[in-house]
Amino acid sequence: MVFLGTVTEALATTDRRVTRARMRIDHAFKGVSEKSLVLFDDGMCDGPNLEVGEQYLMYTRRLGNGDVPSRGCTRSRHVKYAKDDLAYLGGLSEAVPVGTVLGKVVIRTDDYYGDDRPVSGAMVELTGPTRTHTTVTDVEGRFQFANVEPATYTVTADHPGTRMLSFAFDGAVPSTAVEARGCAVVDMVMRKTWRGAVEGRVIRSNGAPGPSGMDLKLIRMENRDGKERSNVLFSRGGRTNDQGEYSFDEVAPGRYKIVMNLYRFPSPQAPYPTLYWPSARTESDALLIEVVDSHTEQRFDFRLPPEPESTIVNGIVLTADGSPVPEAQVFIEALPDNSIAGNDENRPRTDAAGHFSFTALTGFEYRLRATIDGNRRLHSPDVNFSLKTELRFITILVDRPGRFDNDPVERMQKRLAK
Repeated sequence: MVFLGTVTEALATTDRRVTRARMRIDHAFKGVSEKSLVLFDDGMCDGPNLEVGEQYLMYTRRLGNGDVPSRGCTRSRHVKYAKDDLAYLGGLSEAVPVGTVLGKVVIRTDDYYGDDRPVSGAMVELTGPTRTHTTVTDVEGRFQFANVEPATYTVTADHPGTRMLSFAFDGAVPSTAVEARGCAVVDMVMRKTWRGAVEGRVIRSNGAPGPSGMDLKLIRMENRDGKERSNVLFSRGGRTNDQGEYSFDEVAPGRYKIVMNLYRFPSPQAPYPTLYWPSARTESDALLIEVVDSHTEQRFDFRLPPEPESTIVNGIVLTADGSPVPEAQVFIEALPDNSIAGNDENRPRTDAAGHFSFTALTGFEYRLRATIDGNRRLHSPDVNFSLKTELRFITILVDRPGRFDNDPVERMQKRLAK
């Protein structure tokens, strides 16, 4: 939504700042047909401070609930700072219906803590349904494609000794949609093509190859402010093949540790706790791996502990008056790692009679809790359980109203963010 508007009424204020306002639409450029809109200001990100009687050029969008934010890291601004924007917007109706793609290419001097520096002379390709455009970045790493036909394009950059990083989980190259008389910004990050490699094999306790699909990660060890700190490199994760082999390629110089099954809930398919090479149970006991800036391949094998026995454990979720709770969500954490069950088998829902079941493994402690969908203020206290006890039936009482973090996955993400 792009429009010129005047604030006619302050509907809410906080600390003398207008947080909700009615704005008259003086001129609509795109995406708005109303004569007025109500905008909210949550104070997040950049944006103008709205004042009654003042005129603003707004770049915004409707949120899923229909609310329209006045902020959002856009070019929204008071009209006295919008001269160039208004001149551009005013000429769009007579402009040729083509678009522009522009951006910047930088190289990350260190994979994780270094600076991003402009890449001069990088070859940039813009590939569309009918043709491919090419250009070279300037001394500031910037590039631009003008007079581009409206379409969806992929954008790639190439520079000797580097490769482009993809921040998409599926590894896809960046793409952008170019609209008529519009522009799109695509910034790209390169990294040096490192020559270090770490590889190895996961071996079962009987000497057979480990299971395929086992999750391994590199942990980067940093000495910052005189303290040893670790950084889990989620982008450097690997999985074992059908021979139990794993590998990490293009590893930057540094000090590392390898960990297997980190934050993974123990299941019958992978019934193991978090395990560091070489068979250490904690990060502090794991050995350091030194990777230097040369073509070095280092090999480290994991030997798995014996697979524990598993047992189906049943339970029931009840309200305070003893009534069964159907369709309650049961959250299960494995201690002491606090790994969280994330699939249907180990993150069950109760049936019509309030019953549930899950697979428990010998040697693990579990923490269970339940919550009622549709009434998330009702939840249960934590229930601890292990196969050390003779108890094979768990009763969970949903009897405590109050604020509840409904999803332990979100709780784990918050913990990792710290």
